[in-house]
Amino acid sequence: MTNWITRLNATNYQQQYDAIQIVSENVAHSAQALGFQELNITGYPNISDQAMRRHHIREAVLGVIQPGDLVVVQFPMWTHLNFQAEFFDTIKGIEGVRMVALLHDIPTWMFTKGEEEYDRANDFWLNQLKKFDLLIVANEKGAHKLQEDGVHVPMIPMQFWDYFYQGPRQEKHFKKQLYYVGGRDIIDTTYRAATPLYIYDRHVEQKVLESGSVTWLGRQPSDEIVSRLDGGFGVVVTENLIEKSNMNFVYYNQFNNPTKLSMYLAAGLPVIVSSKTYHASLVKEHGIGLVVDDLNEIDQIFSSMTAADYQKLVDNVKPWQEAISNGFFIQRALFAMLRALELGFSDDLIKEKEVE
Repeated sequence: MTNWITRLNATNYQQQYDAIQIVSENVAHSAQALGFQELNITGYPNISDQAMRRHHIREAVLGVIQPGDLVVVQFPMWTHLNFQAEFFDTIKGIEGVRMVALLHDIPTWMFTKGEEEYDRANDFWLNQLKKFDLLIVANEKGAHKLQEDGVHVPMIPMQFWDYFYQGPRQEKHFKKQLYYVGGRDIIDTTYRAATPLYIYDRHVEQKVLESGSVTWLGRQPSDEIVSRLDGGFGVVVTENLIEKSNMNFVYYNQFNNPTKLSMYLAAGLPVIVSSKTYHASLVKEHGIGLVVDDLNEIDQIFSSMTAADYQKLVDNVKPWQEAISNGFFIQRALFAMLRALELGFSDDLIKEKEVE
C-alpha cells in the first residue's frame, strides 16, 4: 500500500511567492518525511471544455495509484470545477482506495458574507467534501461550521499551518511597531494611530500612506521577511486595512488558519489577532501575542508595555516557532489521520457540536 499526497506546482515565476504555493510545498514536504509519495498537479488552464484532455491528465497523474492505496488531496485544487469533481471521482473509483482532503480553503465561505448567502444543500464545494473518507480541517471552529453546513465526514484539526524555515533570524528587541504581510492590494485604511505600521504587499494606494504612520515596503519573498524581522508585532487579521478583493476575508478569517500567522511565529515574532478568530483564545492562553480588534488602540496598549513584558511574549513564542518551523502540526495531523483510518482510533476526531 502506498500513501500519496497531491502538490500544487506554480505555473509561473510570480506564483512561487503565493501563500497557496508555499503551503502546498510545506504540506508535501511534511508528508514526504512520513513516507508519502507526491502526485504533482498544476492549475491546468483552458481545460473546462476539453473532456479528452482532462481525461488524459487524470490518467497521467492518477495512473500510479493502486487498489488499497491512500490519497490525501490538498483541497481545493484551484483549477476548473469539472476537472476537480472528475479527479475525486476517479480516485474513489479505484478499488479499496481511501481519499482524504487536507483543507486549505473553502471557497463557499470565502466568497460570501454569511450563511444565508449560499444554498447549503446544493453547494458545489460542500458536496465535494462529502465524497471524502476523512477531512483534515483548519481547526475546531471551521469543523463545526462545516457540520452546520451538512458535512458530516470525520474530521481532524490542524490548528496551525507549518512554515518550514531554517534560515537566519534576528534577535527580537522591544519595538513599538507593527508589521503586516499581505497578498492583496490595500486600497484604504482606518488606521490613525501613531505607532508605525510597516506593510509588505505588492501594492498600497497612496491614500493609505497619507496616514503618516504607514510605510510600504513592497512585496518580498516571505523567507527574506522572516530573516529581517527584529522586533515589534506581526498583524495577522485586521479590519483597519481594506484590501481589494472579491473575497470576504473579514468573515472567512474566523474559520481558517492564516499563513501569515505561521510565518510570524516562524520568525519568532509575537502576533496580533482579532477576537473573532479561532486563534484568539490560543494567543491569549499561551501568551504569544495580543488580541486587538481595532489597531487604533495600539498606542494605549503599548504605553503600558515594558521591555520585560515584550521579552516574555518572545520567550513564549519560541516553542511554537520551533514546532511550526519543523513541520510539527502537519505531521501531527497526518499521524492522527493514519491512526483513525488504519487503526480505528477516534480520540483525535472532532465531535459533532451539540445543538444549543
